[in-house]
Amino acid sequence: MARKAYIFLCFLIINYTPTALSRALPNSRLRNEGVTSISPENFSDCFEFPNTRELIIDGLIHTHWNESAFAQLVGTKYLTLINGTIPMITFRSSKLSSLSVLHTKLEWFDVWPEKNPTLKTLQISRNRLQEVPSNIKYLVGLTLLDLSQNELEYVDLQKLSSLTQLRTLDLSVNKIVLIDAEPQLRLNNLRNLDVSYNKLERFDAFPRTFPVLDTIRLIGNKWTCEWVDRARRNIMDRRIVTFGVDYGCNEHRQGGLCCYGDLVMGGTTEANGLKEGPLVQEISKLVNDLAENPMAAFGSDQMALELLTRNDGQDKILVGVKLDDVKVFLP
Repeated sequence: MARKAYIFLCFLIINYTPTALSRALPNSRLRNEGVTSISPENFSDCFEFPNTRELIIDGLIHTHWNESAFAQLVGTKYLTLINGTIPMITFRSSKLSSLSVLHTKLEWFDVWPEKNPTLKTLQISRNRLQEVPSNIKYLVGLTLLDLSQNELEYVDLQKLSSLTQLRTLDLSVNKIVLIDAEPQLRLNNLRNLDVSYNKLERFDAFPRTFPVLDTIRLIGNKWTCEWVDRARRNIMDRRIVTFGVDYGCNEHRQGGLCCYGDLVMGGTTEANGLKEGPLVQEISKLVNDLAENPMAAFGSDQMALELLTRNDGQDKILVGVKLDDVKVFLP
């Protein structure tokens, strides 16, 4: 007799008793062949996951979806966690090809520290993620990474250096003020990039870091007119397709993008970086003072100062400062 395979995942609760019986997930329905959507509002302490190729879990409330939970999904290739509350996820799966985490109040995402060539698509959107996880470097098979609609402020592209298959990167609708990259970094397969609707004034890694880029979306930022002018030349020279147009600009519009006065008012800016000027000199002095004596640079009454850095091999490079809840990134 054919046997039906069920995957069990039990969550412990305070009133758990050994005699409690597991039962099938309520409101489970077959959408298409191999696709099952489940609504877990009536979950008990122990329940079954369907053994299906694609699984959509809507409304789950669970503190930490960890490697043990992923291990229960033996037959699932595509997993979507949507709505509900799942603030923490530790990813580990040699079976999943796609993982989508949508609107689950996710704040913390980590990856088990071993190379994973299987996962091709990772979408973490409409959540509360504040930084790109360092261990994302282990997801070496990724072709699409979507971190849109989160709370990212600073992105270090060096974390993606091992993702040699990555073709699409979506960082749109965050709070990003700085996207950083070492001069030698190249994302050699990236074709599509979206950094729209952030707080960017410059993007000096563009287009250097993306040698084969086909499309980009830049609208909804705070670009300086100097940077927009340089970016337009690079876009035309490289024949990169741009999507979207800014409307209702407060100051100027160049090439469909709103732009504002130069960052360095007393000097000049060029493609290779900032030249000397009063603002640059002040920033340089501040950086030197911070490196020698961070507290003295701001006075002893502001002990909440925190340096924001990124790793560069054995060294740490200063990228900004944080005072209480206010973050300032250096240009």
